[in-house]
Amino acid sequence: MQPQTGSLANVTAIVDDFMFVEINKYALAGNTFEYKICTTDEKIIRKGQFSGLNVQLRLSFIEEGKYNFQLYLNGEQLQESRFEKRSSYYYNLKQK
Repeated sequence: MQPQTGSLANVTAIVDDFMFVEINKYALAGNTFEYKICTTDEKIIRKGQFSGLNVQLRLSFIEEGKYNFQLYLNGEQLQESRFEKRSSYYYNLKQK
């Protein structure tokens, strides 16, 4: 798990099963953040919201490839981070 360091949040750059997002600005504690995970051609794969400064997202269901993680607060985009999804070891065992 290699985090991508951004000005507002650290986001896992290479994902096997889980993506970890850590908000760096403690002044934002108590807010509800929205997020979207999109393909490089802007197709939305997943969207949701979380409260708090840390979240773990299970992404074992998405295919290998390159994606964008978009972070929002009150409808305003705060950050966009690229990440790569790699096939998980557990998923590969299930397929055999």
